[in-house]
Formats: sequence, structure tokens, C-alpha cells
Amino acid sequence: MKRSLIWTAVASILLFFGGCSSKSCENGILKPDKIYEKALVNTREAQVVRSLETKASVSATLLNEVFEEKYPYEKGIYLFVGIITDRKMPDEAFPDFIHMKLNGKEPLKIERVHRGDELYELMPSVNRWGNFYLVHFPPTKGKKMSFTFEIDPYTPVELEFLRPTPRR
Repeated sequence: MKRSLIWTAVASILLFFGGCSSKSCENGILKPDKIYEKALVNTREAQVVRSLETKASVSATLLNEVFEEKYPYEKGIYLFVGIITDRKMPDEAFPDFIHMKLNGKEPLKIERVHRGDELYELMPSVNRWGNFYLVHFPPTKGKKMSFTFEIDPYTPVELEFLRPTPRR
């Protein structure tokens, strides 16, 4: 009895001090993910609610801030948009009952992003119930950008993005 108690105490002490080491940080297991962090900071979310019931959820990530070289502001505004809704979504075509605008302008192009695509794997707020799209809007000059998401027949929601001030 005493022997098993002693071994249990020794094992507990070894596990405690072994868990406090920083070896896992040094070998890269817990290395920071800069892309995910930048994407999370530049993601906005909202819910479309009717009669206290959530009818849709939308998340939008401003890709111009996450991948500055791939999506420069001069070529337009790029959003990674995730949609979860109680309405039936088509497999490939963008549904005609969903409308999106950025500062009152329609998107130039909407592409479906599939599970397993590189962009899908890098973005926060992805899940198996959502449909995800890369949405390209024309360039905008203003510092404030207003993304409007509407799903028929519900009231639209608005997500605000701010373009960072250039540093000197």
C-alpha cells in the first residue's frame, strides 16, 4: 500500500514538472498562426433575426488586410463570406435570394470556396454547416466600408470594416 502511494506521488510530481516545461513551444507545436490571427481581427459576424429566431448567420473576413500582396486594395475589396441559413442553398450557383453590397455597390464576382480549399483551411469561422464564398467588390476610396447582407424575406444586416490609416 505504501509503495503504490509513493509511486503515485512520484509519478504525479514528474507529470506536474514535465507539463511545465517549454519544450512543446520550442519544437513548433504551439507556434503562433499569424494568418489566422490577422483573419480573426478582420472578421465581422452578424445574425439575421426574425421573431427572436435566428434565420441566418453571416461572417465576412476582409482579405485585403490578411493577404495584402494577393488582394491589394487597388484591385478591389475581397471578402471571404460564410453563410449559414435555414433556406436551401444550391450546390454551386450563388442563390438569387441572397444580396450583398459594399458601400451600396454590387459585387463584381462571387466564387464558391469548398472544404479543402486553401482559403477555407486558413479562415476562422468555418464549419460544416456553412456555405463559403470569395466575394470581389470594386475598389473603394473611403476609410469606412459598409458590407450589407440581405436574405429574402428578412431584414438586412450591416457589417462595418475600417481601412487602416497608413503609417509614416
